[in-house]
Amino acid sequence: MADLTEQEKKNSNSSYYESTMRWVENTYLSWFGENRTSYGIKDSMKQTQVTGNKDVDGVQEGVGNAVGDAFGKGGVAGDAGDTADKGLLSR
Repeated sequence: MADLTEQEKKNSNSSYYESTMRWVENTYLSWFGENRTSYGIKDSMKQTQVTGNKDVDGVQEGVGNAVGDAFGKGGVAGDAGDTADKGLLSR
């Protein structure tokens, strides 16, 4: 069997790391009824709170949570969230 080149070793290690980290992240998110899609939506909405007004930011966070929950496990669009997570979202 031929020895692996340094680049092949790096790619192999990187691939193993990426798949392991994806599994860890997915497992952690599933404990909270989330998937990458629902978490990403919620996080994006939190990142865009720039008004400084607690009421406006609270409404924005509430909308983000509601939409994120819809794409989470057991949500109305949970299957779409899982599909997007597995098919479109990658590290």
